[in-house]
Amino acid sequence: MSVRRRADVSRDTAPLVRSLRPVTTTRLGGMRIRGSIVVLAALCTGLLTGCAPAEGLARSLAHQDGASESAPCPADPESTSESPTSHPAPSLDPTVAGEVRDALRAVRSLPGVEHADETTTNGTSAVPDPACPTRLVTANHFASAFVVTTTPQATPEQAGAVPATMSEHLSWTGVDLTLTVPAGEGHVATSVAYRGTFDQQIPEATSTAVARGLATLAATPHVAGLNAEIPMTMRVDYGSLTIGVDSRDEGVLAGVRAVIDRTVFAHTTLHGSFGNGAKP
Repeated sequence: MSVRRRADVSRDTAPLVRSLRPVTTTRLGGMRIRGSIVVLAALCTGLLTGCAPAEGLARSLAHQDGASESAPCPADPESTSESPTSHPAPSLDPTVAGEVRDALRAVRSLPGVEHADETTTNGTSAVPDPACPTRLVTANHFASAFVVTTTPQATPEQAGAVPATMSEHLSWTGVDLTLTVPAGEGHVATSVAYRGTFDQQIPEATSTAVARGLATLAATPHVAGLNAEIPMTMRVDYGSLTIGVDSRDEGVLAGVRAVIDRTVFAHTTLHGSFGNGAKP
């Protein structure tokens, strides 16, 4: 059975755009950064960010195909697609890649951290060029996933230092963190995910309050599983909390609710149902 807290309030902060250097593609994925914002012209639908201007793109593709700018659009989009070996593989902007490495190095040096790893992925998408619908524009969408595990004995202060330390080195919404405290004596395992929060300074007091709330619930009798998610806005009450409880007894469930109300998750909207079908 599980108790899940999730808010139905949509994010009120639209992601900004950070441009990547056009290393190998005609369009690079958008990022958000602190301090300065570079907005490149969007192509086609306007749903993708960080695109090259359509006019420059069409000119570039025309030259690559050995055609003049006034050459007609090809009838077959496949005829203008670039050879997989014509360019090196797309890569993350060197500045951002350096920030990611620095953040990982800093996290690994923190007390209480047992393991920390990071994986960078790139998902691509293609849309028609508005000036030539049979010509495709490719975009890269980079993302970085940190997975950190502490020791079972890690304190809330040690666990809370992980996202706060990462935010000192990163300025990119493309980073997610999954932070796990394994089960130990007197408490179950906890897991918290920070989704796209690393374009801002995360106060250590806030991340420590999250870790302390999870630790308190993890040591609560009858709590069998526990995980939380913190959204891009860093509004804990807009996030989610999922608790597994090993009893259907109303008194036990009321006791778990009372513990929630004493933590940073007190004002998170509660959704779902308990094992006996009763609404919370």
